[in-house]
Amino acid sequence: MNVVCIAAHPDDTELQCAGTLARYAKEGHRVTIAVFTNGNMGDAVVQPDILGSAREKEARAAAAVIGAHFIWGNITDEHVFPNQEQRRLMIDILREADPDVIITHSPNDYHPDHRYVGQLVFDAYFQKGLPFIPGQSLPACRFGKAQLYYMDNSAGINFNPTEYVDITETFEIKKQMLLCHKTQFVAMQDLANTDMLEMIDVQARFRGMAAGCRYAEGFTRLDAYQRGLTRRVLP
Repeated sequence: MNVVCIAAHPDDTELQCAGTLARYAKEGHRVTIAVFTNGNMGDAVVQPDILGSAREKEARAAAAVIGAHFIWGNITDEHVFPNQEQRRLMIDILREADPDVIITHSPNDYHPDHRYVGQLVFDAYFQKGLPFIPGQSLPACRFGKAQLYYMDNSAGINFNPTEYVDITETFEIKKQMLLCHKTQFVAMQDLANTDMLEMIDVQARFRGMAAGCRYAEGFTRLDAYQRGLTRRVLP
């Protein structure tokens, strides 16, 4: 299968679903990590052009840990909107990934960039397979019935998983991927007094308690018409 995670910022993937992506990769599936913004506004000291360049390198390094294909959207951080320009970009991201499984942000996430990325994924879902959409850079991919899953919110707030993935065997890979994001560790500590390694350990352990394993990641499936809902596709 082709599996894509479409996240708003560098490190969102690693925080919320990298253990699951690592399992997909180990099972031989084609994994794509798409980062929609460049993360260039995420520090109170480092200038945006320097930060954006650093975060692209970090995100590419994290994807390389599991051999994932990488797509860099390069939208200005904190400026995601469900407009025509960004819809076209999202359609092309989906066409490049040609997905059977899509993982993205949930509609009730705390950050507007997260919520609008999730909306853009939803809005571009059918258009990825329609060959006459004007203004696209890539040809249509399979129309398909890709299943769409929302990944957990930061700290799990207001997110009730309906499916879990046991990431006990890939949790160390998840940590290795997150550790690639060195600038994020500094910013999260300075701006939010948050240790990201502690954050993923606590959240994955809590989800694991519900799932009956050591570490887990939680998801909710978008149940909607023409989504192919007759089988589980999470690992």
